[in-house]
Amino acid sequence: MIYIAVLLSVILGALMFRLFSLKRQIRNITKQMVELSSGTVEKKLNISLIDKDLNSLTAEINKNLTKQRELRIQMIRSGNHLKESVANISHDLRTPLTSMIGYLQLLSKGAVNPEQREQIGIVFRKAAHLQTLIKLFYELAVLDSEEIQPKLKNVNYSNLIMDSVVENAAMFEGRNLHPEISLPEDTVFVWADEDMLRRILQNLLDNAAKYATGDLKITLMKGSATELIITNRISSPNEVNLERLFDRFYTSDISRSAGGTGLGLAIVKILIDKLGGTINAELLEDHLQITIVL
Repeated sequence: MIYIAVLLSVILGALMFRLFSLKRQIRNITKQMVELSSGTVEKKLNISLIDKDLNSLTAEINKNLTKQRELRIQMIRSGNHLKESVANISHDLRTPLTSMIGYLQLLSKGAVNPEQREQIGIVFRKAAHLQTLIKLFYELAVLDSEEIQPKLKNVNYSNLIMDSVVENAAMFEGRNLHPEISLPEDTVFVWADEDMLRRILQNLLDNAAKYATGDLKITLMKGSATELIITNRISSPNEVNLERLFDRFYTSDISRSAGGTGLGLAIVKILIDKLGGTINAELLEDHLQITIVL
């Protein structure tokens, strides 16, 4: 009986050691998986384990990880190729389209009857809209490139906002809008790329002017960060999907009727990300409010 008890004790001890070893190896694999998921490491799982079944499992996981990396690389390459193709096609289309618009302008100045002049005007407006689309496609493809990085400097934010509003005065007057501007008494400066910031303001003002129905407020606030708030009343707030507002090519029903492309705010989002800022939108009853924090 003593020998049986000793034997059982040895077997139990061996099993306990085996179980402890397996648990330690499982914890090690779990730790490595967590590191891989967080993106802190890119190496494969360590398969120098005692248990051959765990070795087999880890080897299969490593095969899966390798396939995922290969697919991710292929997707990145395909995405870069698509962006390059869009940029090249957009660039190639701009030259002949510019020539077409030029000839349309010449035709409109020639000896044409009122009906022909109206038809030429329709074609001219469609061509101009197509030109805008091509320009936006090209800009989007270029901005998506990681090679385009901001050239940061101290920018007079207050002056830039006022300049943008003045430059768009004719657009506001044409749509019977009178922007209400609120700026701090002290001049506000931000560390940003001036050209990118100017483009952001232009797209935001274009968007607000296109869909505003009655009032438009532009407010700049300075605290621990700078906040630019653009608020405008819209006719159909229930048609706006805030979760998709900054997605490229997203257009609500109201955007389609107003000739929206779904690219203006997407470009704003890309530029804000490059500047390290944030942008969000919310509906306040029948008002759309867009806030940029830099």
